[in-house]
Amino acid sequence: MELSSIRSSNEDARSDDEDDDDDDDEETGLAQRERKRRRRQRRRNQDPANRIAGEALLAEEKGIAKAALIRNVIINGILILLWYTFSISISVYNKWMFSSENLDFHFPLFTTSIHMFVQFSLACLVIIIFPRFRPGRDRNGNVIPPPPQEEHQYERVGGEDEYPKKKPPPLMTKTFYLSRIAPCGTATALDIGLGNFSLRFISLTFFTMCKSSVLAFVLLFAFVFRLEKPTWKLCGIISLMTIGVILMVSGEAAFNALGFILVMTASLCSGFRWSLTQILLLRNRATSNPFSSIFFLTPVMFLVLFVLALPIEGASAVLQGLQELAQAKGYFLGSLIILFPGCLAFMMVAAEFALLQRSSVVTLSVCGIFKEVLTISAASFTFGDELSPINVSGLIVTIASIAGYNWLKYSKMRRDARKEAHAVVTAENDAPRKRQSSIETGSEFAIGRDSMSSEAGDPLNRGGIHGSDNSRSPQKRPEDIE
Repeated sequence: MELSSIRSSNEDARSDDEDDDDDDDEETGLAQRERKRRRRQRRRNQDPANRIAGEALLAEEKGIAKAALIRNVIINGILILLWYTFSISISVYNKWMFSSENLDFHFPLFTTSIHMFVQFSLACLVIIIFPRFRPGRDRNGNVIPPPPQEEHQYERVGGEDEYPKKKPPPLMTKTFYLSRIAPCGTATALDIGLGNFSLRFISLTFFTMCKSSVLAFVLLFAFVFRLEKPTWKLCGIISLMTIGVILMVSGEAAFNALGFILVMTASLCSGFRWSLTQILLLRNRATSNPFSSIFFLTPVMFLVLFVLALPIEGASAVLQGLQELAQAKGYFLGSLIILFPGCLAFMMVAAEFALLQRSSVVTLSVCGIFKEVLTISAASFTFGDELSPINVSGLIVTIASIAGYNWLKYSKMRRDARKEAHAVVTAENDAPRKRQSSIETGSEFAIGRDSMSSEAGDPLNRGGIHGSDNSRSPQKRPEDIE
């Protein structure tokens, strides 16, 4: 008797809760179908058996989230390692090549333009050999469809269309190239060219310290283009990192104003071009992978650097420098000295773009700060650059802020992995229920067809013109920014 009274009281309480929830749902404007789904979900959650099943699903979600997190960390770690290796190698190589104390081939703008030509040639080779890296293809090699367009068709009496269907937009238009690709290529060319040109006037250590300020410009343009959501934690970490960079720069004995202006202008262009590059990688199907991006960007970069090299470095001086290099090192070795950094730059940019596509521009910049720390260490070991105690303290502050950002990013990756795992498990568990629901709907339709209640059992009438929930508008995809 007591057990039955307890059950009745629980049922009454449950009905009261459902009535209250229904009132709330009506106030929020939920449809009747959505209210029924919520009531079924609440009943399943109140059942002890379903609670146990829910704990099992939670454990499964944690396993999927952990596996996805480990996979992403490993892939990103490999890309970062490749990026560090090629970037540090090319920085040391350029310092050896352009400085007056070493090879003294003092034509960095012309040399960098040749590097762009090498990168374009290698990108063409990769695109020819591997079709899945061609513009407009996804990771599986399938053609990425163009964004949906609104079509207004009018039919004649004979049934023919008054207006023919619009042709799909071209993969690359002149307007998009001039408004998106050209600014990004110009900023990239200025970033690389001015940075290499500044190495003639400042040490590699001072260059690396000043180039670390690119993080502030990257964060600024990321906020402007809405690529990163501003938070107090992120701003605090970036501010601490900026203080560390200032301490790293302070006390430079061989300060050169021209070299400082060149490298800071390169940092500004770097922040602008990385934000544009992320937009190109994520929102346009023509530049959806690193190699197609290099294919479209390097011609603009070559043109800008070559045009700058002619008046600044002089065509006759460049030809004389090439002749002297060939006489000193031989034609084969001299050509290899000029072309080999282009291969390093191609692999470095490919790793950069792949990492940028998987993460964000701010993450790439923070990883770049740690790369600069490694570059300073390599410069101290290779060229004997000395660090003062203030510079060392700046390094420590910078590394600590990098660790804080990595923890912030790791926490976000864990939350995203859990959300994705929850979506996967929910979809797998909802599939049998959807099949059972479709069977029941079919039986209702069969019964209603033989009775007077066909309108009530007809899923076409209950689901609207298209018949079911699947008639909702398709999921929105990132559209071409043009």
